[in-house]
Amino acid sequence: MGIVQGAKTKAVKAWSTAKMIFGLLTVWGLVYSIVTIGGLRSIVNSNYDLEEPKLIPYALAWAFRVFGFRITILANRPEVNGAPLRKEWRHLAGRFVFAGAPGSMHAALKDGNYVIFFGDSDTDITEGRLAKVYSIRVRRSRKSSHKEDYHPGSLGELVIPYSEY
Repeated sequence: MGIVQGAKTKAVKAWSTAKMIFGLLTVWGLVYSIVTIGGLRSIVNSNYDLEEPKLIPYALAWAFRVFGFRITILANRPEVNGAPLRKEWRHLAGRFVFAGAPGSMHAALKDGNYVIFFGDSDTDITEGRLAKVYSIRVRRSRKSSHKEDYHPGSLGELVIPYSEY
C-alpha cells in the first residue's frame, strides 16, 4: 500500500508542475504574437525569413488560441507591406490592426474588447494603461538595434522573464 501511495503522490506533483509550466508557456507565446511586429523596417516587414521566431512565446500564443482566446496583432507601424505580415500570421491571428500614428495604439485598444495587452516599449505600456487594458512588458532581444523608449519594469508593469529569447 505504501508504494502505491508514494507513486500517487509523485504523479500528482509531476502533473501540477506540468500544468504550471504549460500556463507560463501560454502567456509567453501570446506576448510574442502581439508584440514582436511593431517598429520593424520595411525589408523585415516584407521578408520574414530574416526573423528568428521566439519558440516559447509562439507556442503560448497557440495555446491561448486553442483555449478559445481570439488573438489580435496590433502592429505599431503603418500598413506599408502589411500583406506579408498577414500571410505569416494568418493561422494564429484573426485580426490585424496597424496603428502607425502616435496615440493610435491607445485608440485601437480602447475600441477593442481586450483583456491583456503585451508591449515592448514604454509607450506601448502607457497606451495600454490609458485604454484600461492590463499591460505586460515583453523584453526585446539583446541584439535589437531599437534601444530607445525601452526601460523594462520602470513603469511598475509585469515583465515576462526570458521573453527576449
